[in-house]
Amino acid sequence: MKEETAQFTLFLKRRFGTRSTPKHYVNDVQLFFAHIGDKAVALITARDIDSFVEAQVNRGLKATTINRRLAALRSFFEFLADQSPDDAPPNPVIWRRHKRKQAQPVPRDVPDDQVEALFAAIDSARDKAIFGLMIGAGLRVGEVAHMRLADLEKPRSPEQLARLRVRGKGEKERIVWLTPRWYLLVTQWLAQRPAADNDFVFLSRRKQPLSVRGIQERLQIYGQRAGVHLTPHQLRHTFSRRLAEQRMPVESISKLLGHAQIETTQRYTAGADPDLRDEFRQAMDGIAQAAISAAPSLPSISIPPPKPETADLADLERILRRFDPFPDWLGRLLRAHLTQRWHKWQPHMAAQHAARLTRRLAVTWTWLLERRSLSGLDALQRSDVEAFLNARAADGLAANTRCHDLSTLRAFLFFAQEQGAVVSASIFRIPYPERPEPLPRHLSPEAYQRLVNVVLRRTEADTPQNRLDRAWFLMLAHTGIRLSELLNLRLSDINLASGRILIRSSKNGHGRVVYTTEELTHALLAYLPARPNLPDDHLWLETDRRLHDGLVRSRLRRWGQAAGIDVSPHVLRHTLATLLINREMPVETLRRLLGHRSPNVTQQYARLSDSVVQRQFQTAIEGIEGIAAAEWPMPSSIDKVQAAQELT
Repeated sequence: MKEETAQFTLFLKRRFGTRSTPKHYVNDVQLFFAHIGDKAVALITARDIDSFVEAQVNRGLKATTINRRLAALRSFFEFLADQSPDDAPPNPVIWRRHKRKQAQPVPRDVPDDQVEALFAAIDSARDKAIFGLMIGAGLRVGEVAHMRLADLEKPRSPEQLARLRVRGKGEKERIVWLTPRWYLLVTQWLAQRPAADNDFVFLSRRKQPLSVRGIQERLQIYGQRAGVHLTPHQLRHTFSRRLAEQRMPVESISKLLGHAQIETTQRYTAGADPDLRDEFRQAMDGIAQAAISAAPSLPSISIPPPKPETADLADLERILRRFDPFPDWLGRLLRAHLTQRWHKWQPHMAAQHAARLTRRLAVTWTWLLERRSLSGLDALQRSDVEAFLNARAADGLAANTRCHDLSTLRAFLFFAQEQGAVVSASIFRIPYPERPEPLPRHLSPEAYQRLVNVVLRRTEADTPQNRLDRAWFLMLAHTGIRLSELLNLRLSDINLASGRILIRSSKNGHGRVVYTTEELTHALLAYLPARPNLPDDHLWLETDRRLHDGLVRSRLRRWGQAAGIDVSPHVLRHTLATLLINREMPVETLRRLLGHRSPNVTQQYARLSDSVVQRQFQTAIEGIEGIAAAEWPMPSSIDKVQAAQELT
């Protein structure tokens, strides 16, 4: 193994030069071999990769880290295969099998008030200049550390921009500009900079260049002093967000940041979507129901540092016991399948997903074992599965339920195949039951109005419980977020000054930004001072515990009964979508707001009324024909008869 790793190291250094890629890739390969022990490279299989991935997951590592290590391992085995192409074994890293699902990154910028608090806590001219270059010019921490005196050009006049040459990743150079505010901070430090035998701009007390780690530690100290938690890279994200909010083209921001791909820049600017914000607020204008008094000022709340959330393995063990009655050949695979899925789910949803999946699999296999007398997985035939689906249909189960039954079974059988089990290929050819057209699930404007009136009346008394209930109800009703997203919100996700809410853990793993309304902001400002002071950074707390699924559903159900309607969190989501589409919000804007991957899904949520279609048609046809549709001459009965005769 040592010889192969040494060869791989030389190859990486030839390819990437002085970049950090060789160091990270080789370290990842060494971690893998430390895990599997002394095993010949030729004997390594996909199951060894399975074991390595599971160990990384159990350590709580993020999907991005695990996938990077898998990429390093895949490159390592591909390199070895190129050395002896005629007898190279298959690459044991199989992306479809091993790759972890990555969530779409959410914005990492910080609110402007936190930036102001940070700079108010900095008492060093050097450090103000360091972090000023990050927030004012978007420099990386390494770029600041390696900055030289000759890189900065003095502007011709004080009001002009200063030109700065930056050495970025991969030895790529770029030009950025400093406004007079940030240039002044740099010059104030340069006036104090001690003479040294090197030309680095930022020096330590020993007159040596500052290290990246040293700069990170300084920011941590100032952050603790200011009561904020941030990293140097978040200052860079904030710089890009500020530019995007001013509608600077993303390609120009990309050039300033030194990105090779615009897609990377789009992740930085995801928190700034002024068009989405403006379209949402325009559509929501007038929907608010409560009278808004003068809003209190932003409360000063200590935000506990976020803690990585992990799913409770005791819940997994409890749920797995549902498979105990099954024969060993089946129970072993079911437990392994559920355990693998458990590690891929978001921690706060793992127990709920596992319970649902276990119930569905248990129903399927209980029926198959009792009625088809299976002795092993290889005995399962297409006719067995079709008989099960027919029985479910005869019991009155809807087509959607039967589709879920079949897809759940298929996913398990695919997993079993990967573990070496023999599965009949004909099972995978069973067609899905035809789904009916989904029925509308939104509330009518009148029903929605009754519900809102009930909630506002029931939460009118000024108590901590009512403040909490009104705030989470308006969060659901005015943003359209899912219940799981509501319950997982953290204090740091709420930025009332800018009216932004970060959704970090969505259903499909894609983070997004939603926006507050004036009424919702007022409700949050009322709730936050009454929020229990616990060492938990979740937004919604009730006395000594987090707000939970059952409580939200039961209170919504009770309010709905008082209003004479059936309502759930998802019905509120459908209702908001329908309200916005009928206020002429573009479907693409609505898709981004709801976090859907496809506009086809959004179309099922948002039901466009005939009156809106008619109005939009009249507007469009007026531009085409030059005459309003309402002014078109109506054909007389004689005209209709003559037209019919001409057609015949």
